[in-house]
Amino acid sequence: MEVTSKQKGIQTKKGFTLVELMVSVSVFVIIMVISMGSILSIFDANRKSQSLRTVMDNLNFTMEAMTRTIRFGTNYHCDATLGDISTPAPRDCNLGASSIVVKASDGKKVAYKLSDGRITRSINGGVDYFVTSSDVTITDLKFRVVGSTPYSVGNDLYQPQAIITISGFSGIKATTKSSFSLETTVSQRMFDSQ
Repeated sequence: MEVTSKQKGIQTKKGFTLVELMVSVSVFVIIMVISMGSILSIFDANRKSQSLRTVMDNLNFTMEAMTRTIRFGTNYHCDATLGDISTPAPRDCNLGASSIVVKASDGKKVAYKLSDGRITRSINGGVDYFVTSSDVTITDLKFRVVGSTPYSVGNDLYQPQAIITISGFSGIKATTKSSFSLETTVSQRMFDSQ
């Protein structure tokens, strides 16, 4: 007759060995490290999305203000200073210019240009005010004006148009940096008969 451990009065305890615990903890740590990398990349994507949204809101507001001024204005002058706008003939620039001066609907001379990576606006030769946020860096701003010569002069049958092209980026870190490029066309609202 064989004697078992229960019969000898020794109780056996069931449980995990040290090796089994180490293996399970190692597997758990590996899974957590992989999942944390995914979570961090999701946070970076969220920051990039928020940054891009901020840029687009700011640029939308800036473009709306510029296009409204240009649309209801007259006497478009490309690459001109405010003193040049008093000359009788507006100035076309088919290849693009870095600034534009417009006679606004209220008679004031409004100038838009690129300065220190931001778009500025000045009225009647006053101080240049930034119209874009410091979170946005504008790398290129071009104005192309066609048809600015009035119809009464004779040869120009086109309504004045300004094509605005803006490109740049937002964000500082490489993981959250977002590039953009915008273009819009604005035509003069008032009939070009002057």
